[in-house]
Amino acid sequence: MLTEKLPLGAKIVGYLFTFGLLFIAGRFLLASESAEHDFGLIYNQPNNSFHYIKAVRDLFSGVTIGAFTLLNWRKPLAIVFLTGSLVPLGDMIIVLTSPSALASAAWIHGLTALTAWITSYFLLRPKNR
Repeated sequence: MLTEKLPLGAKIVGYLFTFGLLFIAGRFLLASESAEHDFGLIYNQPNNSFHYIKAVRDLFSGVTIGAFTLLNWRKPLAIVFLTGSLVPLGDMIIVLTSPSALASAAWIHGLTALTAWITSYFLLRPKNR
């Protein structure tokens, strides 16, 4: 069933991810240099293409997670968390391997991926009946 009721914890995590991603997208659109620094990279390019790409990616992810959470789409939400965890995992690797990166910022990307994996586990495991 697509509209199985989500556990309260999953709803909280879903909405936290939604608002967090929308906030990050807004920062990359409105305060690009500050957001870039907090992401862990020093890009220093005259063109803001990276900022816009990051903002659109986070906007899409936030809206998708928010919609699936609001609609109580348990399995689709779990799949989005599971597959979407590749994004912060990739971001962490980029930050850790980039010569101009701030390695101290990598932890948040790893923690985000871990949170997505844990949430996916609880959403995909069989319910006790």
